[in-house]
Amino acid sequence: ALLRQQNLTDATIGEMINTTKKIESDHYRTVVLKKALSKPGLSAASFQRVLESIQDIESDHYKTEVLTDLLNNKLSNDMDLTVLQLTSTLESDHYMSVVLGAVLKRQDLSDDAFKKLVEVAGASDSDHYSSTVLQQAMQVPNLSEAKVISVIQAAGNIDSDHYITEVLLDAAPKVKTGSTALKDAYRATAKRIDSETYYGRAMRAID
Repeated sequence: ALLRQQNLTDATIGEMINTTKKIESDHYRTVVLKKALSKPGLSAASFQRVLESIQDIESDHYKTEVLTDLLNNKLSNDMDLTVLQLTSTLESDHYMSVVLGAVLKRQDLSDDAFKKLVEVAGASDSDHYSSTVLQQAMQVPNLSEAKVISVIQAAGNIDSDHYITEVLLDAAPKVKTGSTALKDAYRATAKRIDSETYYGRAMRAID
């Protein structure tokens, strides 16, 4: 009932977020956290409390619901890293890709947070979801070379020749005009492709 009041102070909402840690039901905890996150002007301390409460949610579905709501806010670099850490604990590759996609769309990631994100994506058991997130990462505007290299290196963890090649082909235009380090990273990942057809396709894209 408290959360229905319009003019709650951040401190009050922070306390309520804290009490969600005692709610055993993932569903009810999620309802309260989403309500709290709908309040405008929450502080970094409140976001931090939400992250702490999310850690104990067992259901990937509910964890994802709260994380994607939280990501509508501008988070600090440390919080982005915590979100990525939590995302790496999701068992569902589908939900992992949903959260990582939301991070890419809504957060302005530092090089280290971006690298962590593509590492989480590359470590996924699903080559399909790995490549989907890595291809989304390549769409981020004004990517630095360091970030492009992180995507290419993460693609090296994908087993499927088809999906590795898809990511490399997305990176190829930047690699073609990029530095030697970028081309070296691309060639190193391309060497992991077993199929001569796919390998040829990847290498022709940067010639």
